[in-house]
Amino acid sequence: MKKIIALLLALAMVFSLAACTSSQQPAEPAEPAGTDEPTETSDAFVLKACIASEPETIDVSTISSVDGSTYVQHMFENLMKYAPTTEHPAEDANMYMTEVVPGQAASYTVSDDECVYTFKLRDDIFWSDGQPVTANDWVYSWRRLVNPATAADYGYFLDGIVKNAASIQAEEMDPSELGIKAIDDKTLEITLEAPCSYFIEMCAFASLMPLREDVVEGNDSWTDPANIVVNGPYIISEWVHDSYIKMVPNDQYYDAANLGPDEIIWYLSDSETAILSSYQAGEYDFIESFPTDMIESLTASGDCFINPYVGTYYLYLNCDKIPSWKVRAAMTLSVDRDHIVNDVTQGGQTPATGFVASGILDSTGKNFAYGVSELGAVYNWLSKTYPDADLTTYAGKCELAKQLYDEAVADGEWDPNTTVVYNFNTSEAHKAIAEACGHDWQTVLGMTITLENQEWATYTTGLGEHKFGVARLGWIADYNDPVTYLELMVTGNSYNYGLYSDAAFDEAIASAKAMHAGPERDALLYSAEETMFSEGGFPVMPVYYYTNMYCAHKLKNMGYTPMGYFFMQYAQPAE
Repeated sequence: MKKIIALLLALAMVFSLAACTSSQQPAEPAEPAGTDEPTETSDAFVLKACIASEPETIDVSTISSVDGSTYVQHMFENLMKYAPTTEHPAEDANMYMTEVVPGQAASYTVSDDECVYTFKLRDDIFWSDGQPVTANDWVYSWRRLVNPATAADYGYFLDGIVKNAASIQAEEMDPSELGIKAIDDKTLEITLEAPCSYFIEMCAFASLMPLREDVVEGNDSWTDPANIVVNGPYIISEWVHDSYIKMVPNDQYYDAANLGPDEIIWYLSDSETAILSSYQAGEYDFIESFPTDMIESLTASGDCFINPYVGTYYLYLNCDKIPSWKVRAAMTLSVDRDHIVNDVTQGGQTPATGFVASGILDSTGKNFAYGVSELGAVYNWLSKTYPDADLTTYAGKCELAKQLYDEAVADGEWDPNTTVVYNFNTSEAHKAIAEACGHDWQTVLGMTITLENQEWATYTTGLGEHKFGVARLGWIADYNDPVTYLELMVTGNSYNYGLYSDAAFDEAIASAKAMHAGPERDALLYSAEETMFSEGGFPVMPVYYYTNMYCAHKLKNMGYTPMGYFFMQYAQPAE
């Protein structure tokens, strides 16, 4: 039966998006003119944005950041794509995109057992060099993603979902045995391990975009402007590293006639002060980063807007460097999250009470973050194990934190003279949060904390090598299901930087991925998150649930999803 399934992101019922009032591809991509300022076409609509510093990669298979995925979403298109919800029609100043509809696919059908998806591709889809897009382009891309040799951070993404993906990741099977095949050039068949209620959402995700095998295998520098071939609305024409990425319309895209900007220039910076200065000088039309102490004045002036964002800002507590769960629990309890969101970030965030972000729903439509109790997963087990503790107040949490910390020291589980290193990547906000947490740990627990700022590339390398005591990260939902968070803590997951390992937890997640949505699966997932925050656990310290803040100069028809992606391909200047 043919289906077009809406995303389950029911945030539209809770939040509303703040309305923001505020050519042909060249035959030869232009070379940078020896300057860090891009040339512009006169009388053209050139949209200038800054969302992050230099991306680690724009390789579809190996991207792992929201900014990298945003660039990819402008250059590639998947079987499905994000579309505006009916509550916010396209004529609104911004398009609130909480549905997925066919993109490169014309239609799809699902077998009676819900395990086989058959996609029929559009007849009018072409790569930017004029070659037709075929079903084999997804077969190649998905096999490349799960191939251990690719070493993709998202290599686990299809585990337990698409047939044989987990066995391929474990090097027990060859990538050619992945449950995806091209029936013909325009027909793609995907076989799942078990029914998956969010699979169609996954088919819009950046890591599952198609790739041309001859392009990728033919040149190690295939993502360079001179070599890249794309199937989406825009293509890179210039890339001056650490300065800007320029995109122009892909004239082979089926909807090229309706695209907005004649050029999109993505400036690359991580200096929030410099980014805001450029915006205020009229050099940028859109920014996502600015000093937190400017939020109040920017909001008052009508420049700053706050969107819902399904994400959790959290800290890894390295289980090797901080081996006592009581110390990790004490650190989790002793941070004043209300102070952080009210006085540090100041962007409408809410204190996190669990790892799974607010806005992720269980099978009944209930917000998973508060599905068991208003206390949240961080405190549920503690409240039952220490019934005399008052976990509704910061003072009560600090009292239990000191008790647990002292017990760990008395039992020889922790040397109080240990210096804990807290790593964070360059950002004024990350630094301020680190200072707030460090202050609380020193004041409440008497710990010695050293803060270390690192550039992004160095920082991510250190994460992968587990060279930290504490490290910050944020996780934005890839789809609306608790598994998008919980599977990160499975033993051996590429994002399990804190080296947490619990056999019961691993089994619960594996079982949940093989189950139909329903109360039994909900209970298993609620229990799994509670296991994370019980004896032996506390591998992460949730800090707050994200909001998305941005500034824009008079733009309309930008698209936005609560997963943090902005879509500029249909943006227009506002009157």
